[in-house]
Amino acid sequence: MLFGGDAQLSGLTHLGRSPAIVRTYDTLDTAGAFPSTDETGALRSGATLLTSLGTGKNRDWASIAAGTSDAAVLTFLRAVNAAATTHHLNAIYVSFNHEPNAQIDAGKGKPAQFVAAWRHVYQLAAHAHLNARSGGHLHWVWILTASGFHQDSVANSFWPGAPYVDVVGADGYVSGGCTKQQSGNYADPARTATKPDAIFGPALTWSTTHAEGKPVFVPEWGSVPFTHPDVRPSYINAMTEYVVAHPQIGAVMYWNDHAHKDSCDYALDKDPASQRALAAMGADAHFRAHP
Repeated sequence: MLFGGDAQLSGLTHLGRSPAIVRTYDTLDTAGAFPSTDETGALRSGATLLTSLGTGKNRDWASIAAGTSDAAVLTFLRAVNAAATTHHLNAIYVSFNHEPNAQIDAGKGKPAQFVAAWRHVYQLAAHAHLNARSGGHLHWVWILTASGFHQDSVANSFWPGAPYVDVVGADGYVSGGCTKQQSGNYADPARTATKPDAIFGPALTWSTTHAEGKPVFVPEWGSVPFTHPDVRPSYINAMTEYVVAHPQIGAVMYWNDHAHKDSCDYALDKDPASQRALAAMGADAHFRAHP
């Protein structure tokens, strides 16, 4: 399977390898700027991308479904497909408006409007022969927060349908309550220790039962530091074992950065033990696939 992370992951001292897949983020406001400096660097290193196309400002799902942003959508998707051709990639991955079930997207519309927008964007790519199913290179990754799969009703409401999706994605973190904290380390999760299956198991089950068993990507995962220095590397080791035991998972991408608009810090730059644990994951034969 594909081992990778966000653009910041490549700078880790002890990683010992280049990512095979890099997680990046774009919007309709900057559709013509693809590829960014980070994306260009990743592509030149031999990695493929999983890039999100966000709505940007002053756009909601209903307006996108109505076709008001078609020119920007196609500019972006054509550029992504061209990048795959230029860099000799059989597959490059895209997502429209990842994590639509997150509170940050509450003002963009209702789930049914998200579904309509996703299908419209997908069909634009299909008609332009950009999708892998229609002669191009684009593979579509539909991404919710991992918690969105803990209730079938939530995931079902945002599901565009199997003909419009190639991969199911679940973003999940061990946060230690960090959104409520100011800074620093977080109390060890002794009584509520989170195992990978508790976070990602529902997504695997949901994909099997509702999405024709499509492969699952983990486009974002990570852990904050805890007061005991062994907690985070132990969790990374547990993730390695979990992914090896679940071949349905086709890619994992560590989020080596701060979260947005809160104090959650998942970066491993000052944590050599966790870097070594992640390096061990990347060195495992199960994680040696090339894009």
